[in-house]
Amino acid sequence: MNADPGQLFMQQSKLRAVLFAGILAALGFVLMRFTEFPLIPSAPYLKTDLGDLPILLGSILLGPWYGVGMAFTKDLLYLLSGGGGGGILGAFINFIAVGTLAFVLGLFTQKTKNYISVTIGLITGTITMTVLMFFVNMWAVPLFLRIKMPLHELIKYLIILNLPFNLLKGALDTIFTLLLYAALKKRRRV
Repeated sequence: MNADPGQLFMQQSKLRAVLFAGILAALGFVLMRFTEFPLIPSAPYLKTDLGDLPILLGSILLGPWYGVGMAFTKDLLYLLSGGGGGGILGAFINFIAVGTLAFVLGLFTQKTKNYISVTIGLITGTITMTVLMFFVNMWAVPLFLRIKMPLHELIKYLIILNLPFNLLKGALDTIFTLLLYAALKKRRRV
């Protein structure tokens, strides 16, 4: 039987995209594992890393669902490798944060890939991630800290620590992703 050349090309393109996404997720895992650092001195357990960068770049190049898939793969590898002290909860929360940012960025760059769409996608993604993580952390922080906290104390804690952490994490991801995108654009790789 003769295969339709158009269908064969599409299958090869999808395979290349999946392989490229896998490589970026693996790179994200390695960077996450070895570049983790705290952002807020008074809360050294709130850490970020450079592992988001390949995920965000992949989301620009491949689309929003690939970004989510890469974020999931990166965090699953991190969890299985014994990384971080947050365990399953920490990996899950990181997946929600990075997956949200990658998904929103991928939506904004799906049709047009330029500095404006990437910048708007990163800023919108940071805001979306920060708002979503406020509500996710209302559930997760009491589980993570293993203490019962009155609602007003929890909200105060989230406003003082988690809100600035997520904004700062998003700002760093935005700056580094834009620098990486600009460098790749100059080399005509994106």
